[in-house]
Amino acid sequence: MHKFLVIISYLVYKEEMTMSRTEIYEYRKRLRILLDSIEKHAFFCAYQDDLIQGVASKVFRRCGKKNCKCENDDERHGPYLVVQLYENKKQRQVSLRKEERQLWQMVKNYQTQFDSLLKLKKTCTELCDEVSKIIKRRVKKMEELRCKKI
Repeated sequence: MHKFLVIISYLVYKEEMTMSRTEIYEYRKRLRILLDSIEKHAFFCAYQDDLIQGVASKVFRRCGKKNCKCENDDERHGPYLVVQLYENKKQRQVSLRKEERQLWQMVKNYQTQFDSLLKLKKTCTELCDEVSKIIKRRVKKMEELRCKKI
């Protein structure tokens, strides 16, 4: 009798607990996409480029001279390379010369890599959520099976 219950339990588990092949395929496909994304973003964060923490931008300015083309709203001088830095919880804006473009690029590299880090964190969270869905789905089926037995 005990062997019979084990065999029935196994068959019920096999039939009731597993997801369809299509469902499994869709979950695996989604997990593969997330894992590929994690690999891409993690690899990108490992570049050797030098970084400077800040915000790089290009600005156009008015000089304030009378009869200059920048007096109109349509035209301004620039673009000038500007880096916004935070020191002692205060924002400071630094204008760079043309020959300091490499410093500006280091700040751009920081921004790009920080964005990649945020995407990496988001993708890891999505991966954990997907795995959690799979586990919850399988646990739910076990609870349904117990209700059917009672």
